[in-house]
Amino acid sequence: MPTRPHWLTPDWPALAAKLRRVSSAAIAIGVVAIAVVIAAWINFQAIEASRLVSKSIDVRERSENFLGNLLDAETGQRGFLLTGDEAYLAPYNESRFNVLPELDVLERMVSDNPGQVTRIRQARDLAQRKLAEMNSTVALVREGKREEALTALRQGDGNRLMQELRDTAGAIQAEENRLLRERSRRETRRRIFASIGILVALAGLSFVAWLQFRSRGRRNIFLSSSNLELEQRVAERTQQLENERLRIEALLRDVNHRVGNNLAMVSALLSVQSRQAREPLVKQALAQAQSRIQAIAAGQRRLRLDIEADEIDARPYMEDLLAEIGKQAEGRPITIELAMEPIRLPGRDAVSFVVIINELVTNAIKHAFPDGIAGKITIRLSNSAEEEGNLVLAVEDDGVGMAAEDATAGLGKSVIKSLLRSMRATMESGPLTAGAARPGTRIALTFPKRVEAGDETPE
Repeated sequence: MPTRPHWLTPDWPALAAKLRRVSSAAIAIGVVAIAVVIAAWINFQAIEASRLVSKSIDVRERSENFLGNLLDAETGQRGFLLTGDEAYLAPYNESRFNVLPELDVLERMVSDNPGQVTRIRQARDLAQRKLAEMNSTVALVREGKREEALTALRQGDGNRLMQELRDTAGAIQAEENRLLRERSRRETRRRIFASIGILVALAGLSFVAWLQFRSRGRRNIFLSSSNLELEQRVAERTQQLENERLRIEALLRDVNHRVGNNLAMVSALLSVQSRQAREPLVKQALAQAQSRIQAIAAGQRRLRLDIEADEIDARPYMEDLLAEIGKQAEGRPITIELAMEPIRLPGRDAVSFVVIINELVTNAIKHAFPDGIAGKITIRLSNSAEEEGNLVLAVEDDGVGMAAEDATAGLGKSVIKSLLRSMRATMESGPLTAGAARPGTRIALTFPKRVEAGDETPE
């Protein structure tokens, strides 16, 4: 009986193995496709949830801005009505023109929420009535009818309108808070379902991988692919954390700027009070307080803090500070210079340095160059050559110097003493050039290295 060629005889075991590989590959592809779909869905939902959360936060912030502008306008109006000082109209005019545009932006942002649209339209009606009431009282004062304006302010609906505006803004924010909570719950449920789906997909993929990648080489390929995916996720997460850090830094800068602006407002109020004071000593005290607060405000606005190290770069900070202090010497032939090494200051001490330098430089401007004589003031900041970690701040001038009995009186103010005591710093003073016709003055402050409470070694 003739035999059949071997190529006509099916190899059933090999064929079965091929079918198993094909089916395993098909299952693997299906599981991967499901995982990709789930991942894409998760990504889309996360982006959408992030967008909605950002929108709610923006709505809350804009409602606060709207109410804040209205409160600023009311403050300016009442200040003008009570004092008649035109300076109060600057914040009044600036704020009242921002009220209605904020509501327009808010209405566009919540156009998909009829309830919020109704609240914003109600707020617009109340705001227009409030603005009309403020405009009418300001107009009466300008016409010389101040008592009539004050009567209208006391008997009008201004306080009721402002309370209704506060309630309406609070309702807008409460609705956004409710939406945030609802979205948070929905996001939690979605994550649970997505996690279950991913776990199921991963379980199926693991089963298929056990069937498909029995050999060592294929297992290594699978592990390499998994490692690459994990590295990508770590990189993405690292980028997210970096973005969050940048956002926090931006918020911190905004907080510092707002604190500086608030201090500047306090300085302006002191200036107004100083102009109204009659006693020379009171005027002088208010002017000195205004100068100190203005210096602190300038330093606070320019504070650029590294939140990781809690430090600031000293040079640009000091340059901005001296530019602000130097305004006191405008019109006089006095030069202010900065000579310093690349130094980073502790963030918690930045404002203290502002106060100290402001006191020393201001004192030199006032007393070192009488009768309009020319001169130079130099501020030096360097690391101590004697003890590592210490900082040395020196303020030098080539002026007329100071008498021995006044060597400590001018600089021994309570604010300087208090700051030096809290920072455990020491101070030395003396002539810059002994024996010269103009000996000048040199004030040297040594600041020891700050030690955190947890880093101190018990004795």
